[in-house]
Amino acid sequence: MILIKNGQLVDSRGSIQADILLKEGKIHAIGLDLASEGCGRVIDAKGKVVTPAFIELHAHFRDPGLTYKEDLKTGSQAALHGGYGTVNLMANTKPVVDNPEVYQDIMTRAQELGLVHIFQNYAASKDLAGQERVDFDRIPDSVKFLSDDGFGLFNNKATFELFQALKEKNLGIMIHEEDKELSEIDYRYAEDVHTWRDVYFAGKIGNPVHFCHVSTVDALDAVRYGKAKGYPVTMEVTPHHIYLYDSDFKVHPPIRAKADVEALVEGILDGTVDVIATDHAPHSAEDKAQGSPGMIGLETAFPIAYKVLVQDHGQDLSLVSKLLSHNPAKILGLNKGLLEVGYDGDLTLIDLDQTYTAQDFASKSDNTPFKGESFDGLVEMTIVDGQVRYEREENHD
Repeated sequence: MILIKNGQLVDSRGSIQADILLKEGKIHAIGLDLASEGCGRVIDAKGKVVTPAFIELHAHFRDPGLTYKEDLKTGSQAALHGGYGTVNLMANTKPVVDNPEVYQDIMTRAQELGLVHIFQNYAASKDLAGQERVDFDRIPDSVKFLSDDGFGLFNNKATFELFQALKEKNLGIMIHEEDKELSEIDYRYAEDVHTWRDVYFAGKIGNPVHFCHVSTVDALDAVRYGKAKGYPVTMEVTPHHIYLYDSDFKVHPPIRAKADVEALVEGILDGTVDVIATDHAPHSAEDKAQGSPGMIGLETAFPIAYKVLVQDHGQDLSLVSKLLSHNPAKILGLNKGLLEVGYDGDLTLIDLDQTYTAQDFASKSDNTPFKGESFDGLVEMTIVDGQVRYEREENHD
């Protein structure tokens, strides 16, 4: 058992000063002056924030096949350093996760590591080629979402048929919206057109669709329209798309204009945006120099979200918890994301008065424009299943 005393407990519903007791991997009790008898460890969290551990909906750990960039262990360690207890991985590994053998290998090795909870997306098309659907009869029962992340979906007819099959199988899909033909003209058009199309299909067919790393005013408006119509759509934005603008640091989709950033933040404030997800995309220095798009994000996500939403826009920390914990848990169907008795004992301790500097990453990679930048809000500890999986060294007893 672990007893955390004197912390400021924050989740999507608000904030209270209380103790929290973890037992057998679950939240066992919350209250004032909880007894410490029988506890294996008592943690004094006075002056610190205790939140549900963060849940990442969109990350790349490059394992198998590209482990010089990242692997399951280093990716999990980066997640823990950033306050994450659960990570959902994309399927663009080598080989691609388009068959149950590759899928099960990843899931087995992740479980053996015992660091964070790993969920693995399954490809929508064979080899992510966008030509032939994966064999739906062989998709393991534990798969929650399909995704060809990094690639737009099929043509209109094939996408319509895919959505129908997903509804029949009760599977969700996470979509990187891009019309490849339009990308050659303007990537803004490429994202906007496919987003509007797939919002429409989601509404007419009725299968759940999650829109990845939405980055433009019009793509946001498409999802807003779908939600107003009651369509089964959810969406994420990245920390870098709500913080940076007019930057030439190469990511996919690209960093947009200031007007897009302002629109995305407004989308968070009005409830259109469900999740902040990092699109953690590690690359070697050589690959990045040759133009590979993407940045690491797990270790910088909370400080950036805290700066943008709380410090710059005067929002409560509970909104950050909603975007990083509660809503991702709902989308994945997990018993996580709230500080509630009976919920999983996944917690993050944060010192808002301490500075986080983006350096000495746990990730194998350091491809981020935030390298060397400092933010308020330092993750001190990450607890998963009632066990301390990460603790900042300066805090060790």
